[in-house]
Amino acid sequence: MPTSWYQAISSILDQIQSENPRSILDIGVGFGKYGLMVREILDLPFERYNKDQWLINIEGIEAFEKYKNPIHDYVYNKIYYGDAREVIKNLPKYDCILLIDVLEHFEKEDGKKFIKELMNHVNKSLIISTPRYPAKQEEYLGNKYEEHKSKWSIIDFINYDFSYKEVQIGYNFAELFQIFPKENINKQFNNIINIDKSNIDKKKLSIGYILPHKNLTGGLKMLLSQMKELRKRGHKIVGFIKGKEGDTVIPEWFDTKIDQEVIVPLDKSYIEYIDQCDVVVCGFFNQIYELKDSKIPVVYCEQGSEFIFGDYGDLSSKHPYREELLKIYRCNFNLASVSETISKVLKARFNRESYIIPNFIDTDLYYPESHQFNNSILLVGNPGLKFKGFNTAVQTLQKVWDMGYRFSVNWICQVIPQIKGINFPINFIEKPSQKDLAEYYRKSDLFLFTSVYEGFGMPPLEAMASGVPVITTNCGGINEFITNGYNGLVSDVYDSDSLSSLLISVLTNEELRESLSKRGRETALNFNIDNSISKLEEYLLSIVSESKEKQIQSEG
Repeated sequence: MPTSWYQAISSILDQIQSENPRSILDIGVGFGKYGLMVREILDLPFERYNKDQWLINIEGIEAFEKYKNPIHDYVYNKIYYGDAREVIKNLPKYDCILLIDVLEHFEKEDGKKFIKELMNHVNKSLIISTPRYPAKQEEYLGNKYEEHKSKWSIIDFINYDFSYKEVQIGYNFAELFQIFPKENINKQFNNIINIDKSNIDKKKLSIGYILPHKNLTGGLKMLLSQMKELRKRGHKIVGFIKGKEGDTVIPEWFDTKIDQEVIVPLDKSYIEYIDQCDVVVCGFFNQIYELKDSKIPVVYCEQGSEFIFGDYGDLSSKHPYREELLKIYRCNFNLASVSETISKVLKARFNRESYIIPNFIDTDLYYPESHQFNNSILLVGNPGLKFKGFNTAVQTLQKVWDMGYRFSVNWICQVIPQIKGINFPINFIEKPSQKDLAEYYRKSDLFLFTSVYEGFGMPPLEAMASGVPVITTNCGGINEFITNGYNGLVSDVYDSDSLSSLLISVLTNEELRESLSKRGRETALNFNIDNSISKLEEYLLSIVSESKEKQIQSEG
């Protein structure tokens, strides 16, 4: 009888206890240890020692009846023996459902259908534990249900409101998810989804941009690029940031000018400084609540963050970031998103529709250039962000090196990481200028991107615009522009074996490199500045027109 990891038990029990459930369904009972432990923490501490005193209803489903033992009969109120996919259809709702080391036994699509069905039977939460790297396992003791068939990551759950935590177990991890039922939010929001171009007043606007910081990130670079391009179209751009006297709004690493810079004292609210604007664009979600009472329309374009993807490092439904997000997304503001992936996340978590405005790329800055092939591999991103998956990138590169293939690596990063246990050559480039960054892309032969999840994923698109073949994980946002096998090569998240094979195929196949390079550049041209800025401009103009129309109606 295969058993599950004990190292994740405390995290799972803590979460069960915090939900204070009165009823629990344990799917994949096995030996019965979770029923036993749940009974101990929910009944015994209240001096309910005898079975006839127990108040918590604990039921279970076990597909393999030969696992039946005395614990099943004593600890559980009832256990249903049979295929959980069929059994669940006839069961009621439970406060909590446990799916501990079960999901990996399903094919991916069957697993997704099963989760969808389970959510119809949950009052409070569905708690899932599944290994990041499932061991190879066939049927066991005649139990066909013991076979491992799939592995799961955050991106597989974007259609749900969930929180996530990882528990390291040697070289493996338990991936823990708590999925919450959808809330019924009936509030009507100011949200433009479809734009009627005939009703737009196309006058030039005064557009305020509230920047969250000045660090070099893909999200901030996109905000600054929007400011630059909208100003070229004749709009007045006012930049805001909180700081002290003498600070500047625009960071040194980005070359642009705006019409006005406003430094807002740390103890003051932005709302006191935005009267001159027709519309205000927030740079990060934590600015929205401060502007909730603004008479000037407020826009926020969600690009994605750890918190939006439920990556709090804690499963609690009461985690401060989760509660803050729920509070913010109940405010009335105009919501856009950069991809279909983010649009799905916002709908699942907050029941909010969003207008999709894809990120864009300067194809005049990022362009291909012929050079001699020299097995140069490029990484781009912050090593301090765990979701960027650079551990997987390093593992992949080391595997390929150990197989005898030779290459060099350039890593463009915000801070230089400390990496041990590698023997391939690597050069770290810290915070280059945008011009130098584009040059590094052009001189590269292959781009490797190993994120766990992304709202969009600008670096792969920058590489494609530069004619560099891209190998990436299936991290969500990249699906906006990468089709596996056509203009890029895609692997499962965390799969260094698959990534190694793809890397070798690109390094050794000139025809494949040329095909990916050509098609990648063609794709990137569709995400040019003009297309995306036109869409953004129409969106902002439409918001301002609608706001003025509502004001006239209220005054009339």
